[in-house]
Amino acid sequence: WLCATLALFSGCLKEDYPKTELFTWKAKVDVTDKALLAVNLENSGGASGGEGSLKVVDNNFTTKFLINPYQNNFYMQLAFPQPQQVASYTLTSGDDAPGRDPKDWTFSGSTDGATWVDLDVRKDEAFTGRRLTRTFSFKNKVAYKFYRISINAIGSGSLFQLTEWRVIEVPEELQ
Repeated sequence: WLCATLALFSGCLKEDYPKTELFTWKAKVDVTDKALLAVNLENSGGASGGEGSLKVVDNNFTTKFLINPYQNNFYMQLAFPQPQQVASYTLTSGDDAPGRDPKDWTFSGSTDGATWVDLDVRKDEAFTGRRLTRTFSFKNKVAYKFYRISINAIGSGSLFQLTEWRVIEVPEELQ
């Protein structure tokens, strides 16, 4: 019964899995909490301040990271102790002015923290609501130790805000 049920849900035939082979379940996993965050522009209150950079990865959708003034060379970077095969990420807009939301960005990976490979490039993106989470997915066959999102433009003005940035490890067969 169990084999038939697993075959039904996995879309595979029973004969695809010999009796001696164990099933391995693979899933998309939020790996953000395994990494250390670094930014090249910080909130004036510091990383742990009320709107500091650590708020963008605290998994709390009532806090946010804010910088003033925003500069178009701004980036946020995650460093993992072990390489991760990230192929999806989420961004959650801030709670107030839409002009502070990211508009153009590049999501990149690196094995050494020095040489970067662009994995996803977005232009003219818009968040249609406050504290709105959007998911961005792409194909990635490489497990990188570093991931970076470079915010190349915001909607308008001189302030940047983001409630949350999460990265998702996605096995190749689920991409």
